[in-house]
Amino acid sequence: MVYGSEKATWRRVAGVLAQAAASAPTYRHAAEIMPIIDEALAVSSGAGVFFLGPEPLEHPEIRQLITGAVSAGTQRIGVRTSGRPLADASSADELISAGVRVFEVSLLGSCSETHDPLAGAEGSFAAAAIGVRAVLDAAEARGVRVVVRGRLGVCRHTLQDLPAAVRRFAEMRVTSIVLACPGTLESRRFAEWIAAACDTGTVNRVWVAVSDLALETLGDKALHAVDVITMNEAG
Repeated sequence: MVYGSEKATWRRVAGVLAQAAASAPTYRHAAEIMPIIDEALAVSSGAGVFFLGPEPLEHPEIRQLITGAVSAGTQRIGVRTSGRPLADASSADELISAGVRVFEVSLLGSCSETHDPLAGAEGSFAAAAIGVRAVLDAAEARGVRVVVRGRLGVCRHTLQDLPAAVRRFAEMRVTSIVLACPGTLESRRFAEWIAAACDTGTVNRVWVAVSDLALETLGDKALHAVDVITMNEAG
C-alpha cells in the first residue's frame, strides 16, 4: 500500500509482499515489488509506503525494500505486523534506523488466553506486547517520533473481548486503534460491542477508528469512521 500526503489520501498499488500458500506465505522478490513502489511514488511524490502481507517483517528482503523505498523518495514508511518480530529490541531499533515510522500491530484478543489460540501461536500475545514496548523504547532512545497503532480483527470470536482489547492496547500506549470489520459483518449484532469498544477508547484517551462499517450502523459513533492515522499521525 502506498499512501499520499494530501489530506489522508491512501493509494493502493497492484501486488502485495506475499501470496498466501496452503502452509506458508510465498514472498515476492524485492525486484518485483520495487517497480510498484517507484511507479506509485512517481504519481504522488509526497507518498508514503505501507508494507502489508502475512508478516512483512519476515520477508527475507524487508530491509532492502525499506532502504529502496527511502532511496526512491518516500517520506513515510509503515508496516503492519503481528508484533512478534519486534520482540527483539535490536530489530525494532534497526527498523526505526532504516526509516520505519508507523508500526501497526495486530491482535485478536486482550490477553494470551484469547489471542494465542486464534493466532495459532503460543506466546504470540506476550511477544507482541514486548514488541510494542521495544519500538517505543527504541524511538525514545533515538529521539524519533513514531506511531504505534493497534489493530483488532472483528469477528464473532473476538466481539465480546473488544472493549478489553482496546483497554489493553491503551495500556501499551499505542497512538490509536483500528477495529477491522469484515464486509460480512452482521451489523446489528456487532454494533453494541463496537460502540462499547469506542467508548472504552474514549475513557482511556486513545482514538478508536472503525473500518469498513456503514455510517448508519455506527449511529452516534459515526465519527469513529474517521481514521486519524490518515490525518496527522504519519505527518
